[in-house]
Amino acid sequence: MLDHRDRTAPPQAEANLRERVERQLRLDILAGTIGPGTVFSVPALARTLGISTTPVREALLQLTADGLLQPIRNRGFRVLDPTLDELRNLFEVRVQLEASAFAKLVRAGPGAAGDLAAHADEIARAVRADDVPAYLAADRAFHEELLARAGNPILTGIVMKLRDRMRLYGIRSEAGRARQDASVAEHYRIVDLVCGRVEADAAALMTSHIMAWEPVFTQAVLDRQSG
Repeated sequence: MLDHRDRTAPPQAEANLRERVERQLRLDILAGTIGPGTVFSVPALARTLGISTTPVREALLQLTADGLLQPIRNRGFRVLDPTLDELRNLFEVRVQLEASAFAKLVRAGPGAAGDLAAHADEIARAVRADDVPAYLAADRAFHEELLARAGNPILTGIVMKLRDRMRLYGIRSEAGRARQDASVAEHYRIVDLVCGRVEADAAALMTSHIMAWEPVFTQAVLDRQSG
């Protein structure tokens, strides 16, 4: 839960609050903690968080621009219900971009593990602790660092936006937790490829690493729609 703040906070403090509200709401929406159809009222959410309406409104507008919310006249913002086609399209575009970027990185030659190894360790700790929010944060940081190493900030920005639109329904299911566990070794293998310690098809590894999540998310969406 966000800390209560002075409603007359200076601009920089309000910017920080906006980022915190946006980050937490995004995580809750993507993980399915806040379900489709949920309506946010700016004044009500601001009262709940104990902050001014400005950072709340700006956070909700950003999530709307990112395709997670829909403005409702005189009511607020509604969490959109993604379709299976949208989910599959996101997987298709993301895997093409991220797999090619990873292959380019590996072709460039061995690099240092650095933050990648640290993020992989955080992912492993999160899985052992059964801490889904920590897993999501560490996984996002890992892939952002990996993409940044490919040297194309435009591509990095596009892929991270795609990731931030993917609904992670089913991540807390039995299949989702099994997938998290399996991904631990995959993240370390990705680090090994970056460091040149193993020979493998980088694009194929990244493709399977990403696409292994698709049946988990797809089944969760189907279950929710039929429930």
